[in-house]
Amino acid sequence: MQRLNVKQSQIRECIEKSLFAVNKVPRFHKGEILLLQLVKDEAREFGKLQERIEFALVYDRCEIDHTGVISRQHWPQAGKTWEYILVCSDTIPTIPFSLEDLPLSKNYAGQTNPLAISQEDEAVISSYVWGRLNGYALRDTFGPSLVKEALANYDVVNKPAQPRKILIPEHEEFYRDTLLAESLKSIYDHRCQVCGMNFKIKYEKPFSETHHIHSLSQGGLDISKNIIVICPNHHRIIHKTSAEFDRAKFLYKYPNGYEERLILADHFEQKSFWT
Repeated sequence: MQRLNVKQSQIRECIEKSLFAVNKVPRFHKGEILLLQLVKDEAREFGKLQERIEFALVYDRCEIDHTGVISRQHWPQAGKTWEYILVCSDTIPTIPFSLEDLPLSKNYAGQTNPLAISQEDEAVISSYVWGRLNGYALRDTFGPSLVKEALANYDVVNKPAQPRKILIPEHEEFYRDTLLAESLKSIYDHRCQVCGMNFKIKYEKPFSETHHIHSLSQGGLDISKNIIVICPNHHRIIHKTSAEFDRAKFLYKYPNGYEERLILADHFEQKSFWT
């Protein structure tokens, strides 16, 4: 794991293109996590001192940029170029945090890029990285508020992407991120966002489903703002009636004129700093 300092004016390109630029010869291994840390002065300016790290890159390879062509293409306003471009396979959200707030063995302050994280400290940090914890473990460790912030950033990272298909003999299905679905279920404690139904109260077993508002087969995306946590009854009747969702009012409109407003809409109201 490595720490990378980045300016707010440059981070969007890093997030959207899964790229970073350095002058030091990188010695990373494929799949290594690179933490994107907002520089401290700008974090203070934007009120994000406790949330300097909200995204990470997954390292793939390095490209040399001695002429500066790639640097100028991606960061034209930077006024400088870099020797090496880190080409990464993915951008992932983290639970928002700052290294200064964690009980680490050393100080990772300063402008050095990249800066290696010790194995001891990586063990402390790793749970903040998307995919390391799931469902209730994620919610109980960090709380619903931080999980909702991470989900909002998940949408920022995945918004440009088209839904991925999985080929299965004789038919095809769209890829669904199970961690995303389970994280949403956990912050609502498996309650239906439409009616509030909670199977755990009666049956002592949490259960819920997730529904894509704009279906993947029709171009909808597998992001949190396109998903609701729902009980099986509402899931089936919404499909059966082809009910339409009014995003402005957070309600479902049925063909017979009946309307049902979501009684739980927390993650729809969660805004990301990066949008």
